[in-house]
Amino acid sequence: MSEQADSWAGVFEALPEPAYLLDEASRVLACSAAGARALGLEAAQLVGRRWAELPVDLQVLARLETERGRALAIGTSRTLESTWPTPEGPALHSFQLTPLAGSPEGTRVLITLRSLSEAQAMYVRALELEQNARAEVETAERRRSFLYQAMSTLFAHPPDPQGMYTLLAHLAVPDLADWCLVDAVEQDGWVSRVASACLDPTQEEKARALPQRQQLRPSAPIGLLRVLHTGEPELVPAVTDSLLRAAAAEPLHPTLLSLLQARSYMIIPLRARGHTLGAITFVASHSGRCYGQEDLALAEDLCQRASLAIDNARLFGESRRATRAREDLLAVVSHDLRNPLNVVQMGAALLLRERPGVPRDEHVFKHAGRIRDASDRALRLISDLLDWGRLEEGRLPLELREEESGTLLTDAVDSIRTLAENHQLSVMMDVPDDLPWVRCDRTRVLQVLGNLLGNAVKFTEAGGQLTVSARDQGGEVSFHVRDTGKGIAPEQLAYVFDRYWQAKDAASRGAGLGLAIAKGLVEAHGGRIWAESTPGKGSTFSFSLPCLPSSETRARPRAPGDSLS
Repeated sequence: MSEQADSWAGVFEALPEPAYLLDEASRVLACSAAGARALGLEAAQLVGRRWAELPVDLQVLARLETERGRALAIGTSRTLESTWPTPEGPALHSFQLTPLAGSPEGTRVLITLRSLSEAQAMYVRALELEQNARAEVETAERRRSFLYQAMSTLFAHPPDPQGMYTLLAHLAVPDLADWCLVDAVEQDGWVSRVASACLDPTQEEKARALPQRQQLRPSAPIGLLRVLHTGEPELVPAVTDSLLRAAAAEPLHPTLLSLLQARSYMIIPLRARGHTLGAITFVASHSGRCYGQEDLALAEDLCQRASLAIDNARLFGESRRATRAREDLLAVVSHDLRNPLNVVQMGAALLLRERPGVPRDEHVFKHAGRIRDASDRALRLISDLLDWGRLEEGRLPLELREEESGTLLTDAVDSIRTLAENHQLSVMMDVPDDLPWVRCDRTRVLQVLGNLLGNAVKFTEAGGQLTVSARDQGGEVSFHVRDTGKGIAPEQLAYVFDRYWQAKDAASRGAGLGLAIAKGLVEAHGGRIWAESTPGKGSTFSFSLPCLPSSETRARPRAPGDSLS
């Protein structure tokens, strides 16, 4: 102990009340005999010990440490009332914390205590209760305001995880911390420092001087690696020598605390969907704040909400990368595959062409037909993939015009008639004369009807029947395609419009996108699509389109050939 501290010790011996002199690091330089007796120790046993190591309730020490920091910050005395040990047990005291500037070794703080009478104690308790209630309300309001401002800022940020990490670190300073460090877990089992912020920007170089990457280890006893492994937060109200000794097995942690001059800290994990994304370290240094349960609750609220924002940003980035990969694939499919397929089709057409005076080779003719059919299916698959990609991205263009509902059905049936006849199927139409008109993209609606009619032909045995009908449903027109095929099992009916779904006996007949595309096209028109089926009796696929307002509705005279057999 220095000569100046020896002189302080002599002065303190004469003080009748407990008194303590602390240096800037919260170490006891001197204390009165009454102060030592209150703690059940000798004065010599207290000198040199940190304030946080005294045998006193931690909450009391935390309050005193906070006030000590404020006294140093503003340079004036601070007072508060709290309990303090006495030989008879804890009793209420009035504390005065006075900064003593001018020492060559730095500013000291003198803490003197005065015991309160019972009447004074009752008054102080009542006053404390009132102040605590008011403080709780103010704290809750500040907490709500801080979280609202922080989340508004965070969610308004573009969905970029790195930018959110940086923003999050700066949101925490100075409201929650003097230092804020953000670490993220990488896929290869390493942890990287992705952002840092400091109350004094000139000091941020200290954080960059620390190792920026470290490997995850499940055996870490304390600090960041333990939090990342367990997913549980770590709160340390006061950084003590014993804590630093306990952390010696994790050298980066005490190095960080010492370099940042940490007096208190919290480490909160960032978790979303059951996974740990990283962690945030909040450090209190020169502000003198001492973290408690209320600070921990606020930090956890912030990190919980931030985790959702960061996870959403990650998912958005993955989605964009997947979309770009799909667009690249579709570009290859649409360009690099269509060109050779067109050449194949042209070659097949030349082989199938009848030449005057040249006898037809039935063997060549048969295989050329197969080549043409196969290339047709491949081109349809390509078209389906392109349509599905556009539908998922919401950029399928529609050219809406007023169309006659009955004419749409007639044109669709005409396009499928030859195929139905080849399968020995009869086709019937049931369309009322006064069916309303609809506003739609004619090509796309015919594509929907073509998909439904094509499936009906595929799954209806020779001698069966297809019935195409339409009805005015009041505000919309419903279109129906009914077949007499095998039908669909009840357990499969709910999945028929899912992409890549196929009936059990439909292997190699397509990509399973036809009905999914039909659903997307109908919904793009503001309509709906559904299916009904009875195994062994057939299926009915239906969809609806909004019709024109009554003032625009036009009646349609029945066209010749509406009934086909």
